[in-house]
Amino acid sequence: MRRLLLLLLLAGCDAWPESPKPPAPLPPPEGAVSRGAAARARALAAPGPPVDAALLAEGAERYAIFCTPCHGARGLGDGVVVSRGHPPIAPLPGDPARSMAAIAVNHLGAHAMADRLDARQRWAVARHVEALMRDAP
Repeated sequence: MRRLLLLLLLAGCDAWPESPKPPAPLPPPEGAVSRGAAARARALAAPGPPVDAALLAEGAERYAIFCTPCHGARGLGDGVVVSRGHPPIAPLPGDPARSMAAIAVNHLGAHAMADRLDARQRWAVARHVEALMRDAP
């Protein structure tokens, strides 16, 4: 009896409709920050926006907000957190591509900025750091 009931139940499953296909993913909203290794590689492969006074000003502003507490105003790793007991922080690299990579993932374990700054803002900070290192003693 149980076998017959089980066979009847299984036979009834053949008429069920297929599950609908999931919808295609929507494109990210404007201004969304790309994530992952592929997005980082694309950001680093691009030459970045043209360097002008507006880009450097934006970089200086973003640097003051996100970087100065640890790296200091001159990028030498002498920010306020170091003066309050944080282990020494290395000076920032002067090469924009290395700075761009460091800003995106922050190799040394600090806060990665890829989720806070879009690619243009990261390039602006990288170009600002380049200028800082060029002017550093």
